[in-house]
Amino acid sequence: MEYYRDNPGLKTGGELYTSDSAVMEIESLINFNFCYTNIECVKKTFELSEVTMPLDELEKINDPDLMQVYYNKIIDTIQAQMGRVNYSNMKLLLVDLENTGTDSNGDAIVSVGALIGKEYLSVLHIDSWIYGEHEGLCGSGWYNDEDAATQLDARVTDAMLPDPPNSCRWFFTAIDHKYINPENDQLNPTPNNYRDYKIYYASDDVAQITETTKCLSGSDMNFYKAYYIDYAQDFEVESGKKFYYCALSGNAYPLPYHIQHDYTIYVGYRFLECTIGVSNF
Repeated sequence: MEYYRDNPGLKTGGELYTSDSAVMEIESLINFNFCYTNIECVKKTFELSEVTMPLDELEKINDPDLMQVYYNKIIDTIQAQMGRVNYSNMKLLLVDLENTGTDSNGDAIVSVGALIGKEYLSVLHIDSWIYGEHEGLCGSGWYNDEDAATQLDARVTDAMLPDPPNSCRWFFTAIDHKYINPENDQLNPTPNNYRDYKIYYASDDVAQITETTKCLSGSDMNFYKAYYIDYAQDFEVESGKKFYYCALSGNAYPLPYHIQHDYTIYVGYRFLECTIGVSNF
């Protein structure tokens, strides 16, 4: 609102946008124009920033030209996020914008989330993969750009996101995401650091974490893959949207020391864009 008070010439009338509708429109445009689907990535990270979106006294955007200003500002924010990540073969996979509240001036606070991937052809073997840190196959270091998390990430995406028809591509709008807490679904009432949870989790409180604990065999990989796909399918039903991407990483946490997979699922309304036009699919 302060921005409008200091710039009265902006109040030219025209189409009025609420902050929610502006966020939805800009998110859709960016995902359509700049984001990749069906890209295999060996690594992904989700960067989060905030921008403000000035509103008038009616909590509207009262000048259509400002939509272009906000669009450019969010593009600049995403470019800065990608600069902080600085992957080689970097790809913007999705953008998730959300109106999270208002500041002291009554202006909208918009979170800018960007899922950024390092493009790399995943090696989809059923061999034993080490937990975390891109250490490759257990005991060998082969394919050390990958690990159990990156392998499961690729396999879930491969199972959930169909290939588009020839000369077509997917794009998504109204992105939602959900983080799955590894400790929420315990399978073994007396944990022993072996398939105790639906999401990979092991703790020094149970037993010392060893290289054997960290090695996920072919059968372990299939065990977790089935549950990770179940979670993705459940979120599709819950949200009424289609799977877009997931982000799986292996992380260690202190006090007490434990290791786990962090698993976030992204969904949206899915559209097919081909040379003959755009359709809901």
